[in-house]
Amino acid sequence: MKTPFIPKLILLFILFFVYSAGYEQQRDSVTIRGQVTDYNGQPIDSCSIFWQSPSFDDIKQAITDKNGYYTTRIPKGKYQSMGAINMSTYPHTVKPGLAEKDQRLEFWAWNFIADRDTTLNIRYHRMEVYGLRIFHIPGGMPTYQIYVRPMSLTRTLQWQKEEKSSLVHAQDLSKIEQTGLSKQAKGVLLAPSADKLKAIVWIDGEEVPVLMKQEIKEYFDATEYGNAYLLTVDMPRHQKNILPYRIFKVELTDLENGDRGEGLYYMEKEKVGPAEMAGSEIRSLVKRWESGYRKTRRELYEVSGQEFYQTME
Repeated sequence: MKTPFIPKLILLFILFFVYSAGYEQQRDSVTIRGQVTDYNGQPIDSCSIFWQSPSFDDIKQAITDKNGYYTTRIPKGKYQSMGAINMSTYPHTVKPGLAEKDQRLEFWAWNFIADRDTTLNIRYHRMEVYGLRIFHIPGGMPTYQIYVRPMSLTRTLQWQKEEKSSLVHAQDLSKIEQTGLSKQAKGVLLAPSADKLKAIVWIDGEEVPVLMKQEIKEYFDATEYGNAYLLTVDMPRHQKNILPYRIFKVELTDLENGDRGEGLYYMEKEKVGPAEMAGSEIRSLVKRWESGYRKTRRELYEVSGQEFYQTME
């Protein structure tokens, strides 16, 4: 029996619509893949990888397999935060009977930019590199200022035992009315002192000198404060990154107890004119132009431990 002509057209229209929708979804999303391990290279299975909104709501989530690998597609865009956590070893949700030495905190990346397929390998342990914020002071020295709140799990568990208290997880403080810090305010010191904190910073895969390390107070409320740090670091010397943003990696180690962790921060590059560009960058651009750099090709390059695949025009 022959299919009538009009139903054939309807079928073709439906197929075209489904294909177009799938193509648009592929074009508006990117693939993020990688492996989650500890600092000994041991894979972390059943680890949740998540991308969040400014209110810390999960937008997308993936789970690592028994070898620590994950892969997912997420919508293109900017995400306030991205993290990794194994709930069975996290102190707030730890499985009964797990020894304190086997408990872990979590990994964070801030201002995550998803604009191309990326391989992101993650390592974490017992130091949480929380609240990373990075800025350059206009008119100041050619340096970056890094604000970070280190959170040592060993120190946190010790504080909880001494104070017979516990930290509140995922608490929304945005609507609490704040007053000035009281003279009787107590310090919740979950980070090591400056002489016991080792900090290493990479910008676009290049390790840069830490020029100054200042321990500061972070206000929690009128009766409580924590200790955080302001790190001043040098600018990178070798401008190899062709991405429209910089990727900072900050690794912190508590020299007293061995707690260790790292975090990432994405910063869009400042827009500058040719007069402000370094001579090496201009020469690099000229070389690329002269060698036919405009020919389309697929390139693989690495920045701060991440691999990026991009079709260059």
